[in-house]
Amino acid sequence: MSERTTVLLASPYGQTGGGMGSIMTYLASMQSGPATRYQFKQVETRGGGHVLLSPYYVAVAAGQIASESIRGRLALVHLNLAEGGSVYRKAALLAVAKVAGSKVLLHLHAARIRQFHQSVNGAGKWLLRWMFQTADHTVVLGDVWRQWVIENFNVPPGKVSIVYNGVPTPRQAQRPKRTDKAFHLLFVGNLSERKGVSDLLHALAAPPLRERNVKLTLAGGGPLDHYQQLAECLGIADHTRFAGWLTQDGARDLMLSADALILPSYDEGLPLVILEALASGTPVICTPVGSVPEVLKDHETALLVMPGAQDDIVGAVLELIDNASLRASLALAGSRLYARVFTLEAFSHSITNLYSVVLADRPRPSAMWSKAQKVANDGGD
Repeated sequence: MSERTTVLLASPYGQTGGGMGSIMTYLASMQSGPATRYQFKQVETRGGGHVLLSPYYVAVAAGQIASESIRGRLALVHLNLAEGGSVYRKAALLAVAKVAGSKVLLHLHAARIRQFHQSVNGAGKWLLRWMFQTADHTVVLGDVWRQWVIENFNVPPGKVSIVYNGVPTPRQAQRPKRTDKAFHLLFVGNLSERKGVSDLLHALAAPPLRERNVKLTLAGGGPLDHYQQLAECLGIADHTRFAGWLTQDGARDLMLSADALILPSYDEGLPLVILEALASGTPVICTPVGSVPEVLKDHETALLVMPGAQDDIVGAVLELIDNASLRASLALAGSRLYARVFTLEAFSHSITNLYSVVLADRPRPSAMWSKAQKVANDGGD
């Protein structure tokens, strides 16, 4: 392998339950396609333990950046940026990477970065501005985030590109045979108010759904005891199952067993779980937040409900229960959209093309629109 081909992927890849870290793991493990031009090394920046241990991981990551630079192999550092503590960890690594003479790609995937920006003081705002202006290029999940970065941090438009996430094709093509006649809803994600879990449980307890044979599985971490108690208080404990954190294979198996995925969030970037549902041919009920409305259309590729609107959730679930043709059309349209846009191969191609652009010092005259943006604009033609 030639010199300076190492790409360090800095993200909390040790966490379970999917996320940007898992995408980087997939990217690093690909055995064919443009990704093979690079030698990928993953760098843990958070760790799975107590947050007080994160400085240790940052120090180790900084040492890896310095080591690869000294060896003359470091081509680029790919920093995955979320909100909160991730900002400070990635700011430190960005500084180390620039001192080491490396190119840096800043990959923004935070759902609440705008709220974080509003909450910090002047020093925090200055730090974010420095990060986006110092990085050689920024990747965002959609136009809403691209415009925010350009307008708030005065970043040249040619240095901000849109690349939508990708997920692997499910190994199992056929859905398992159903042993009951219930309508199975699936929620996957960290159980929290931001994800709309209370809204979902209250909707399930509403008389129109209580009268139907609806079963809800919630897979993910968070305050399970709190939401289990809420389900009991609402009288729907026998209609809910709290599965906790699952392996990625376990989550995919649940996806194939579900009649619909539901994600009534208040804030999102572009959730991987939605892309995984599309890949599985599972109809999606979700809210039009973040980049979701850029790539999904109501009653064409998903059912969209407003955040906090419990009646909307009830109506969407009833519509899927009573309309088999709608379930089939959403499943087919979602599968086709995934195959055109959201495969891991498409993500790898877009990211590695950007690596080439950044390493060649060729700022783009306009945003790097992914196929999904074209699909959203032209209706899928």
